Amino acid sequence: MANLMTNYMGLKLKNPIIAASSPLTANIDSIKKLEDAGVGAIVVKSIFQEQIDKDAELNVDIEQSFMNHADAYGFLKGASEDHYIDMYLTLVEDAKKACDIPIIASLNGSGNGSWIKEYAPRFAYCGADAFEINHYIIASNANISGKEIEKDFIKFAKIARNEIKLPLSLKMGSNFSSPSNIIRELDFLKYDALVLFNRFYNPDIDINELTMKSGNPLSTNTDYSEVLRWVGLMSEEINLDLCANTGIHDGETLIKMILAGASAVEICSVLIGNGLDSVNLMLEKLNNWMENKHYNAIEEFKGILAQEKMSDPTIWERTQYIKSLHI
Repeated sequence: MANLMTNYMGLKLKNPIIAASSPLTANIDSIKKLEDAGVGAIVVKSIFQEQIDKDAELNVDIEQSFMNHADAYGFLKGASEDHYIDMYLTLVEDAKKACDIPIIASLNGSGNGSWIKEYAPRFAYCGADAFEINHYIIASNANISGKEIEKDFIKFAKIARNEIKLPLSLKMGSNFSSPSNIIRELDFLKYDALVLFNRFYNPDIDINELTMKSGNPLSTNTDYSEVLRWVGLMSEEINLDLCANTGIHDGETLIKMILAGASAVEICSVLIGNGLDSVNLMLEKLNNWMENKHYNAIEEFKGILAQEKMSDPTIWERTQYIKSLHI
């Protein structure tokens, strides 16, 4: 049996498979089942800053019909926000007590990061082993340049790093003019890890009802190429750990990510689509492959195909077919 242990954010994981934030990590029973299925760590279902604000405002509006007073408004809004945060903190605390594997809390939000300053002190005492910040920016305002957007993103990242003292990862999107520059800046800020890449909500249209609807939220087993490219391009240029996310549905793709330099992977869609047995199948594939290649530990082959270690490093940068497509 090969040694599947890996180090991620300073945490020792029994294997490199992490259950990503999803409905499967939103309650203790499901979290325990994931641990029993064999995952190396669990990201507890994200708490959404925007949803907290929206629900708090809604609850306050209802209460205000009975207590129409400015002081009452502020009190009720704060109490409502506290309620949602306390519920999440309790979930993280219970997960930590119930599991022997690392538990990662997850905060999901947008904006300038002022909410981080409010939430962080309370999360520091919930018992989580680490934190994952999921920050997203959709560049929909044509009056704001890409340079300004990236400046605001790094400003947010600085706030989060300063406020959160435990091991910290940031789950980022790929929609930047220079992802490599952003990744390097986050390395300078002493993040412990980056999760590549965020899978955004996809809008769709119902042509019969003439309404907006949600697109398919799940990835497919062919969606991993962009993640693989950037893991391979950056893993040897930075000190922080890279965690691959999106399109990782089998053991073969898991192996590819580690060869490119990933310390771990996060999986979600395959768990929802194919069930928890997917974890064991992936681990079996990894173990058998390592034994066939005579690797005893993850570190022996992690990153051996990263760009800096290739005889032709331009392969990772190639964007045209050249000889790969024959018609």
